[in-house]
Amino acid sequence: MRSSNVPLPALLASLGVVVGGCSAPVAEADDITSATGSTTEAIVLVERSAAEGEFVQTNVSAKFMRLASGADPEVAERVVGGSWLELPAAGECVALAPFAAAEEADALSALGSIELLDVGDLSIQAGTTRMPLATRAFPDVGAFVSGVFYTSRDAQSDLPAPARYVLESTGSGTLNPFSIEAEAPSAPERVRLGETALAEGAVFEEGTAATLRWNASEAPTVGDLVYVDLTAPSGTGIRCTFNDSGEGVIPASALDKKTWGALPATVALSVHRLRQGGFAAAGIDAGELRFDLSVVGRATIVSTSP
Repeated sequence: MRSSNVPLPALLASLGVVVGGCSAPVAEADDITSATGSTTEAIVLVERSAAEGEFVQTNVSAKFMRLASGADPEVAERVVGGSWLELPAAGECVALAPFAAAEEADALSALGSIELLDVGDLSIQAGTTRMPLATRAFPDVGAFVSGVFYTSRDAQSDLPAPARYVLESTGSGTLNPFSIEAEAPSAPERVRLGETALAEGAVFEEGTAATLRWNASEAPTVGDLVYVDLTAPSGTGIRCTFNDSGEGVIPASALDKKTWGALPATVALSVHRLRQGGFAAAGIDAGELRFDLSVVGRATIVSTSP
């Protein structure tokens, strides 16, 4: 999922983003590509997941992609992997499906090469917790992709939420140093199906709409969303998106037996609070910073017939 269809000032405001270091005026994408023949796009993802009230796992990834003029940034994001998010509109659901490169051969061939840029030492900090990110060589994808990307070194390292985050780069021969600040939301709390807490094990009835509730954010930002994933061990899944109002209805169609097979079926249930927005800095034409904070549990889908 990309945020490029939303005006950049609105995206910056939605995240509370402050860009420091050497910054540059924001130009229209068409002006950038016509002047340089390429664009540089950044994708930074902060993920934090926990069973409600229990152990937390954190993952941070960052990729700085140099794309040929005319390349589709959404396809590029899917090729480099790890950050693509297929998200339906608020109030809607979609079946989860993996990205199949073979199905997009034409789009891939039109991409040209993707260069993942080295931006020097990169770290992220929240409060007094600082996490240096590791540089990793990207595995070759049919000669399409080369370069490095950044990830957290240890998923056991926790970063607080809500909190103000600072992403800093020391710079390299390719890009100048930069510093980006943004406000992360809190993770969803008191998630429950009806009156049953997520930790107690939710039960959905086949073909029956179900109301999921959570504590709405105390400091909401325009554009904040909550999305819910139901995923079977086979990989079959449904994703529903809601405005962060504290309540959403999983429709009966998402709980149909045709989707889940033999019942009862045990599925993973995850509830995510999503905040995303854009940034720009010297040498970066368009950037996206996304916070995805979730709580996870198990649920059972049961048949309503004897």
